[in-house]
Amino acid sequence: MALEFDLIESYFLPLSEGFASVDVGIGDDGAVLNVPEKHQLVVVTDTLVEGVHFPVETLAYDIAWKALAVNLSDLAAMGAEPACYSLALTLPNYDAIWLQKFSEGLRDLSTQFKIPLVGGDTTKGPLTITVTAQGWVPNQQAVLRSGAQEGNLVCVTNTLGEGALGLKLALAPEKERVLPFLSKQEKVRALNALNRPVPQLAISTDLRGLASSAIDVSDGLLADLAHMLKQSSRALLKQDGGGRNSNASSATVLGAEIELTQLPLSSGVLRYIEQTKDWALPLSGGDDYQLCLTVSPKNMTQLMARLNSKGVSLSVIGKVVATHPGITCLNQGVVHNIGGGEKGYSHFQ
Repeated sequence: MALEFDLIESYFLPLSEGFASVDVGIGDDGAVLNVPEKHQLVVVTDTLVEGVHFPVETLAYDIAWKALAVNLSDLAAMGAEPACYSLALTLPNYDAIWLQKFSEGLRDLSTQFKIPLVGGDTTKGPLTITVTAQGWVPNQQAVLRSGAQEGNLVCVTNTLGEGALGLKLALAPEKERVLPFLSKQEKVRALNALNRPVPQLAISTDLRGLASSAIDVSDGLLADLAHMLKQSSRALLKQDGGGRNSNASSATVLGAEIELTQLPLSSGVLRYIEQTKDWALPLSGGDDYQLCLTVSPKNMTQLMARLNSKGVSLSVIGKVVATHPGITCLNQGVVHNIGGGEKGYSHFQ
């Protein structure tokens, strides 16, 4: 791209300046970072492709915001503090107005969390955005997916289903006429949740030592909770000797029971479920970027107080069990089949 270096200097270099953690940022072959003493580096990467992760008509500002936000959400789930990020941007053509709005989206979110852009790449092709973010955690204090235990409570932050509801609206050619039972305010809230999710970095450090495992809800609650249960079951198998000293068929396989009436839902999502009976929206719709946690009952009071002090609500929606694998959804204690929506989002299904 002939204008590549002008593009970088005009739109992205200002996002790299003025941060103590960066020794060398944009302008060299690579970034040089100052890693805090007695800390480990956490690295996360997400790619957003036009027409796959966001509708074609999505505003440049919102695309940039979301591309960075989904990575910061991963850092939050691991108990990390944000350090910096890099950007690989593939553009179909050079559009100065689009680039200006895109850089403003990055600037506004990165300024909010004090995280600099330290490098990346620009190429020509179908619109694709890849962000790699780095964060710090004190040695051996990262919150992993693999720490869930039988008897842990399953919890989620804030509300579920808002982003998936926003996607239904965004994909509709006449948004005002879609889902007429929703108020204008509910539609605006859902679209904002889809396009400008807020990563839960305000509480990331509060998770350390209190949450046994965590994941950000991007592909859907059931799919992402299943990832945690799978990784935690593998960890338990390793503790039992990796299958060498125990019968693999009798090894602990964790499952979970979720009570639908305990799901934290906004008025718009509640109204949607009342009208459609579609529980798959908050369970498998994805695009929430809230956190799903497993927590020992003895830690719940302390963790809930910490999160509430930051303005973040925490809802207990179920428990981890070892009596059966998989996730069982209950509605007032009665098994409820949500009808094929259990899998969540998958790129290759």
